[in-house]
Amino acid sequence: MSRMPTRIASLAMAIWHRVGRPGLIFAVLAAVLGGAAPAMAGPLQDPREDAFYTPPETLPDGPHGTLIRSRPFIPLGLLLVSGWQIMYKSTDASGKAIAVTGTVLVPWTPWFAGHRPIIAWAPGTQGVADNCAPSHQYAIGTEYEAIAGATPLTLAQGWAIAMTDYQGLGTPGDHPWVVGKSEGHAVLDAALAAQQLGAARLSADAPVGIIGYSQGGHAAAWAAQLQPGYAPALKLKGVSAGAAPARLDGLLYTQFNGGLFGGLVAYMAIGMNAAYPELDLQSILTPYGQHVVADLRDKKCTIEAAATYPGLSDAVLVDPPGLLARPNWKARLAENRTGTLAPAVPALVYGGLLDEVVPHQDVKQLFADWCALGAKVNFRTLGITEHATGGVLGMPLVLDWMGHRFAGDKVVSDCP
Repeated sequence: MSRMPTRIASLAMAIWHRVGRPGLIFAVLAAVLGGAAPAMAGPLQDPREDAFYTPPETLPDGPHGTLIRSRPFIPLGLLLVSGWQIMYKSTDASGKAIAVTGTVLVPWTPWFAGHRPIIAWAPGTQGVADNCAPSHQYAIGTEYEAIAGATPLTLAQGWAIAMTDYQGLGTPGDHPWVVGKSEGHAVLDAALAAQQLGAARLSADAPVGIIGYSQGGHAAAWAAQLQPGYAPALKLKGVSAGAAPARLDGLLYTQFNGGLFGGLVAYMAIGMNAAYPELDLQSILTPYGQHVVADLRDKKCTIEAAATYPGLSDAVLVDPPGLLARPNWKARLAENRTGTLAPAVPALVYGGLLDEVVPHQDVKQLFADWCALGAKVNFRTLGITEHATGGVLGMPLVLDWMGHRFAGDKVVSDCP
């Protein structure tokens, strides 16, 4: 069966499923076009009700980055793009093998200049509930980095995208929000898994770039720092880390705690506890804190969580003392700072001058730290932009910079 009828069938199935009447249409299409309907129905289901997101009882043999399973899907809102949801082996913060899901997107645009480049995309904050997984959000047309134009602009370059869901989004367990090793491993392993996806026709020799903004900037920075020792086989050419928080312990009190984005305090508590169970979050939660954590685990993604819990602080989330007054919590937050290792490839660090989530000074700290370690770093200020607009307005800069890395152009570092 040719690829074009398959895409037409898949698109029709996605549309009819969305309006709530898939049964008859799916059966007819399956009979006419070779039974594709059952495989295509799943991507629109909540991951908590979708067996695709349940890892096998025993993970397959093979190293981290091994592709476990995949299925095609229609990424709603993206034209002339093939999409797959994938599950692959990765490694958590403690070194344990885990299963992580993600998304592979490949534009239909032919690529003639060697191997098609792959962008290992580190998504921004999605939430901690399973239905917030980017692979699911792409399927139902609500992934905000696609809506804002970031991933479409990247695909328009002819580059493929391998985007992780991160640990615990879609798959069982809590998501270790802003836990560097967990994030970095998941980002790198998504690229390795994408190279094994035969239908995507991506090469193990393809040039790879890492892109991320906000939480994604933190994850991108950690992926680049870990790559030489963790995934040396990747042909990494550069990393772009936008609005990447450098000092998590500082952000907890200066930006999040009791502020407009107070819900991120709960994300941080849930995430640290997921990676470091000895922190025993459950034992220090207040009754109200128990309600918040249960609510965020259940269904609320980033925007809804921010709207529901503005002004949230650890004073109402946990029993006294606060999180940073607890030595074990403070130490774990400090472990997840960026800038502790130098990436082996050129880096772009950027942020908005008026960023209200990740202050510009914090972004500059990553630049300074990497420079001090001998990395080649470009630093750019986006002017009078706040956090959300910075993510959109920064993309032309990112794509131009990454294009030069794929072309092999010389880097002139901004480090003093």
